[in-house]
Amino acid sequence: MTDERDSSVRELIRKYSLANAIKYEGKANAKAVIGKLLAERPELRSQAREITDQVNRVVDEVNQMTLVNQTAELEELAPELLKRSREKRTKELPALQNAIEGQVVTRLPPEPSGYPHIGHAYAGYINWFYARKYKGHLILRFEDTNPRNVQSEYYEAFKKGYRWMEIDWDEELNVSDDMPYFYDHAKQLLGRGDVYFCACPAEEISENRRKGRVCPHRQSNKENNQQIWDDIIDGKYEEGQIVCRLRIDMSHSNAVMRDPNIFRIIDYSHPIQGDRYRLWPTYDFANALEDYRNQISHVLRSNEFASRGELQAYIRDLFGYPQPVIQEWSRFSLEGSPVSKRKIRPLIESKKISGWDDIRLPTLSGLRRRGIIPEAIREMTREVGLSVAQPIVDWSLLLGINRKLVDAIANRYYCVTEPILVEISDGKQFSAEIPYHPDFSDRGARQITIKDHVHIDGQDAKQLSKGDIFRLKHAFNLQVEKKTAKSIKCVFAGDVLEQAELKIQWVTSDSIPVQLFVPDVLFIKDKFNPKSLQIIEGFGERTLMVLKSGTIVQLERKGFGYVERDGEKVKINLTE
Repeated sequence: MTDERDSSVRELIRKYSLANAIKYEGKANAKAVIGKLLAERPELRSQAREITDQVNRVVDEVNQMTLVNQTAELEELAPELLKRSREKRTKELPALQNAIEGQVVTRLPPEPSGYPHIGHAYAGYINWFYARKYKGHLILRFEDTNPRNVQSEYYEAFKKGYRWMEIDWDEELNVSDDMPYFYDHAKQLLGRGDVYFCACPAEEISENRRKGRVCPHRQSNKENNQQIWDDIIDGKYEEGQIVCRLRIDMSHSNAVMRDPNIFRIIDYSHPIQGDRYRLWPTYDFANALEDYRNQISHVLRSNEFASRGELQAYIRDLFGYPQPVIQEWSRFSLEGSPVSKRKIRPLIESKKISGWDDIRLPTLSGLRRRGIIPEAIREMTREVGLSVAQPIVDWSLLLGINRKLVDAIANRYYCVTEPILVEISDGKQFSAEIPYHPDFSDRGARQITIKDHVHIDGQDAKQLSKGDIFRLKHAFNLQVEKKTAKSIKCVFAGDVLEQAELKIQWVTSDSIPVQLFVPDVLFIKDKFNPKSLQIIEGFGERTLMVLKSGTIVQLERKGFGYVERDGEKVKINLTE
């Protein structure tokens, strides 16, 4: 092959390797690249061994790059391939069982005991989607019958989180407002002898249920139980002293059905009800009756409630109420990222993380500050679907979807880390016009004046040696005259694009300090990862100063990020 032909083939291999890597989350496949190359250049089949060796070398190089750098290079080499490599068919959720248009009623049932996380968003989107698909009704229903757990701020946090997810609801309810309704049903059960009061210690109740032993209080009569109910209301028993249990079957194969508690004393002020009540229904009792009261047609939930579904159905049967359609899926979680308050609170208290909106957390506020957009979570929900396998999803799925979506909305900006001074000895003044987005000319460009020096990224500087010609991206070429550990002296080397293989981003002498926050998974094998957050100092172009907090940007060769302004300081939380 001639040198010109060699160059052409090398360029094709490079393009196809980058495109294949981006399509498959940063890892190209040599066989796929060879297939693509030979399909376009069939005359190369006679040189298959040589081509294979060449492809393997390039694929190895490309796979050593970060996905951000792969994307940036392909954007320059072949933006049309970049678009194609990102194309992906969006899955749709399946049809809903026994759904009749106009008659589907679903619910968002959070307990306001913490901040909403990605699991709530996943379930919330599914319930919203089906209510809207079948022109039905969606209820936001706060499961707030344990006053020790609920706080006012959490009600608002869920509403804010759902709104951010672009999930709207038709009706808003608090389960605690229906306490008279639960009391009325409890009295019906008392009158029929279906419940009894048990004064056994909690540990003994748990042991008896585990072993299927009948409680001695089970034989108490209706009149006595009704009197105890009234005495509790009047304050004659203390919290933990007695519970109300449903008579079912202490030998039942499902331990949940072994005479479960349905009411307990909680002497704690409720954020909405205050001190009006002290005898509170358990989750299963309240949930079973609320689903009937709210005319819920379809209960769409994770299968962590599967064992409790039988009890809730039993409670509805006691009153002759119809059963909703139940659709369950495996509980959703992101690899290495806890949603449990039990795991997160100690991290906050020990100051290992900054709070519930820390960018390493899968809380909705944390995801928002990380630069994840709502549509990415919605698309990921459709992608995972109603899986009954345990969907512990790697962050790369969500980040890959988010990257594809924000690429079109995020303007590009320059930022360098480990900055190295580049002195331009000619003494001229140059002007560079840099577009905000390579694919959207209507967004305009900024004019940046280059005087006698710029800063480039330390990693880029390592690639330069005396005599090398490189290009300041969107500007002109420079040739290295002298290089030290802290600076590089260069001379102007013209403006011909083809002269410089290496294209380097840069910032001018009036650049601003920028802090980059780079997150990683919080837990590795259930242990806190002390390297889960990197803070990197750098210089960014002055244009960043006009951006508002909450703007999503792409820092070229660094990644997408979420801007946070702290006075004159610019902080950017990188998405990955």
